[in-house]
Amino acid sequence: MIDLPIIVKAFILISLAEFADKTQIAAMLLASKFDWRQVFIGGFIGFMTVNLLCLIAGVCVGSVISIFWAKIMSSLLLILFGLLSIRSEQGLSINLTSSKSALVTSASIIASMELADKTNLAVVALSIKTPNATSILIGVSLSALLMMFTSSVIGSRISGFMKFKAIKVASSIVFIALGVYILLEAFNLLP
Repeated sequence: MIDLPIIVKAFILISLAEFADKTQIAAMLLASKFDWRQVFIGGFIGFMTVNLLCLIAGVCVGSVISIFWAKIMSSLLLILFGLLSIRSEQGLSINLTSSKSALVTSASIIASMELADKTNLAVVALSIKTPNATSILIGVSLSALLMMFTSSVIGSRISGFMKFKAIKVASSIVFIALGVYILLEAFNLLP
């Protein structure tokens, strides 16, 4: 049964958890290089895949894979993506004109950003408190649609103001920095 207060609660909680989060930054950077519509769709798929698993499980991602290892995998993927981006001639070692590549890349990166994220904890907390998974799913989906859409559109506008080479370097540095940040977080080395 659909419960509007639960939908609103899930929407607000997830939107606040995601606002200016590393997932949004990653989506903006991807949309500065790829077609924003493919980033939006791929980002939504990646975001929802991870958070749907948390909802279905009703427990923290840590029950499936430890938060530590999820952060390690996510950080290494980001650092690798950033390094490959700096090394390649096109900025990414992927065909940027391919919709399939943009969609798959966006889904993979956004899903990795979501692993062991505070959003997962919010989804789990909601699912433990409220047995109405359908309403939670609707709220989370609406939030994901809003966050991925705004991030993708903003990211696509960045490319109009900056040269490709500057975007390539800036996004590579941000991906590497996010990877290092998550790695430090995994080892509890942050204040």
